[in-house]
Amino acid sequence: FSVLRHPLARAHEVFCRRIVATGPGSYDKIRDTLRRQFKLPLPEGAPDASYGADQHRDAFHGFLEFVRANLAGQTAIRVDAAWATQATIVSSFADFILPDHILREDELVDALGALASKAGYPQAPAPMAEAETGPHTLKSIHDKDLEDLAADVYQRDYVMFGFGPWRT
Repeated sequence: FSVLRHPLARAHEVFCRRIVATGPGSYDKIRDTLRRQFKLPLPEGAPDASYGADQHRDAFHGFLEFVRANLAGQTAIRVDAAWATQATIVSSFADFILPDHILREDELVDALGALASKAGYPQAPAPMAEAETGPHTLKSIHDKDLEDLAADVYQRDYVMFGFGPWRT
């Protein structure tokens, strides 16, 4: 099976984990390019207390604009699997084998319990929600503008997988 995440939440997660963060696993060179060429208002180093929610929201908005251009082949930066459309990712591994189930993250509690029961494991523990990463949560910066931009950038995911607005 495969698990899909709401495109806005997924984009925010990769933005926080790979672009805002500066430690292991971050994309330092891409981060520098986004700061210089795309004018994302990110601090030079790791964010500190002076990196406020408004700055984070503006930087995330800029990141979504970059992703739009990147997915359209309008940047010199590779399309990374972390921000590629989930439709593209599912299509790529579907060339090898189709998943039996495609689940949305918000359906996991019920769906995984049903799958476990079907496999003969009726007492499976419920999956634990992963804590949000980053200096500011998506909930603290979410607005209609970000929602509309994500729906435009990830239109294919919204249409193919039936995503609606992100729910806090």
